[in-house]
Amino acid sequence: MWRRWRVLAITAVAIIGIQIAQAAETSNNPAETEEVTVTAEANGSLTSVSPEESSKQKRQVAGGFTIKSADEMKLGRASNFGDLLQRTPGVFLQSENGAEVSKISIRGSGITSEDEPLGVMFLLDGLNFNQGDGESVLEDFDVAALSHAEVFRGADALKYGALTLGGAINLVPFTGYDAAPFQVRFEGGSYGFFRGDMSGGAVEGQFDEFGAIGFRAREGFREHSRENTEILFADLGYKLSDQVENRFYLTLDRTNRNLPGGLTKSGMEDDPSQANPLAIAQDWIKEWSYVHLADKLTIRTDEIQIDVGAFWFHRDLENRGFFSPGFREGIEMFYSDNFGGNLNFVSRHELFGRRNMLTIGLSPQYEDEPTQNYENIFGHTGATTARGIGSSINVPAYLEDQLYLTPRLSILVGAQAIFTERHFIDEFLTDAAGNQSNRQNFWGFNPKLGAIYEINRKTQAFMNVSRSWQPPSLDNLVDFTQGPNSSVVYTPLSPQHAWTIEVGTRGEYSRFQWELSLYRSWVRNELLELNDAFGNDIGTRNVPRTNHQGIEASLEVELLREILVPKQLNRSGDRLSFDQSYTLNDFHFDQNSVYGDNRIAGIPIHVYQAQLLYESPLGFYAGPNLQCNLSRYPVDEANTLSGIVMCCLVSVRDFDGPTGSQSLSIAGT
Repeated sequence: MWRRWRVLAITAVAIIGIQIAQAAETSNNPAETEEVTVTAEANGSLTSVSPEESSKQKRQVAGGFTIKSADEMKLGRASNFGDLLQRTPGVFLQSENGAEVSKISIRGSGITSEDEPLGVMFLLDGLNFNQGDGESVLEDFDVAALSHAEVFRGADALKYGALTLGGAINLVPFTGYDAAPFQVRFEGGSYGFFRGDMSGGAVEGQFDEFGAIGFRAREGFREHSRENTEILFADLGYKLSDQVENRFYLTLDRTNRNLPGGLTKSGMEDDPSQANPLAIAQDWIKEWSYVHLADKLTIRTDEIQIDVGAFWFHRDLENRGFFSPGFREGIEMFYSDNFGGNLNFVSRHELFGRRNMLTIGLSPQYEDEPTQNYENIFGHTGATTARGIGSSINVPAYLEDQLYLTPRLSILVGAQAIFTERHFIDEFLTDAAGNQSNRQNFWGFNPKLGAIYEINRKTQAFMNVSRSWQPPSLDNLVDFTQGPNSSVVYTPLSPQHAWTIEVGTRGEYSRFQWELSLYRSWVRNELLELNDAFGNDIGTRNVPRTNHQGIEASLEVELLREILVPKQLNRSGDRLSFDQSYTLNDFHFDQNSVYGDNRIAGIPIHVYQAQLLYESPLGFYAGPNLQCNLSRYPVDEANTLSGIVMCCLVSVRDFDGPTGSQSLSIAGT
């Protein structure tokens, strides 16, 4: 029955999208599709693309693709990724402690990852920001320093070397060319939330510079959940000529966070604001310091673009957590160093007399991570319980070609070849498990085929078939066992891979803008955190067969114009807009020996978000936004316990001045 519905739905989406777009086209004068060359303006950056340049990519992406700008985020709170990516279809965000966003999932990637997100590649101006084993720490990004974000869902991100089911998010920072000369912003809210940031940019001859410094603090809704963060970001560009630019990036970050721990169901019903008693007794915290250096050189002409980059980042982290004789992870301390680079070449020379775009790239990376664990004696380090060195190597090479068979129809063919290595050296051999040293090498190959039909200049229908591939992270492979002989164990795992088919449409007509994608993924060896038949955590395992499918939709409507403030020669009038998104996350086990065809836990099935916003050109804006989980969804793989149906209504009003803003947010459930 579901298969029949899926075929009908995919067909319907394609037909409806084409019919809507054709109606839009017939109501206007037909326009021939012209060639789009993504080049920077003479007074803009070459290494960092503008939002307008990113928007032009929609005509070159055969799949789900969304752009989220800082201007949109700042119409309300601007603290974290949840604020930046709000109402992005297909994107699900979570927090490990109810404060800052620490997990992200696209199309079910990394649903059950315990700490850092997996399955989504993060980039800064096209340079990899993930750790070598694929994990990332979202708090290392300063959203106040970002101009916009490009969200590539699925195979769209092959052009950056992304391997995984979730795709990639490319974060584009401000430069001296597009940043305000000086800006200050303060925000305050409930539970002791306070945030402030100061930024500015300038252009001086061939140089441009941008810098931002910010801090964030909150007491937290729960006991023992206080946190504070200080972060600095800067980039410095130098134009050697109108076609060559180099840019240097610096990020410094320090975070100190108390962890309240998990509660039992009865404890949560009794008092959801309380902390786990052990979290206070053992002083559970997570704190780290981080430095990131990167450099990028771009050569850009009308016919070619070459990007060459290199990066290094270092992290010192202490994670003070649960310890008992039956689970000896306790206090984890590690530092990691990541080295990497990328080489990306784009040619726009014609092929067989037709418009063509060829992309070739290589993005190697290496990570070294020594780790040591100790007993947690009331928040102080005790005896060593584990010590080892983990290292990761990733070497993806990729190629993609987009050929226009007609001025409106293009075909995309792409492929990736990947080599990865995961190596763990066990330096603590006196525990019960003995020497757990191990090394695994993996090879992968991801083909892709896609098509885009440009119905008019503002509307496209698209489809793609692709393969994704995700090797296990070090945290997937190395974990503590539970029981009387608790110790570190290396569990060999296989890479997760999937075939995905996707169809959809996007476009603009009059006062309407829309995105719509339907996809189905046949996933094999999915990496999931599981429990055994008795409910004990057994760590990450390969699940032989799972299916991910869903709908990603958004619709923005400009309801009214010039309500109170009329349009003038050099100023637009006021407006009232309604922006909404809907995501269906339908993820299942497939004839699993333990879980049958159960739903995969931990992610809402139906997610709806909406915002009604009044904006005045004088700087005032106000309006409510709504976030809803429209149905109950399982929180355990046995599907015995479900999350609640929940809607959160948030009312926001704000006023932007020339050098800053003041905000007020009121939230209720």
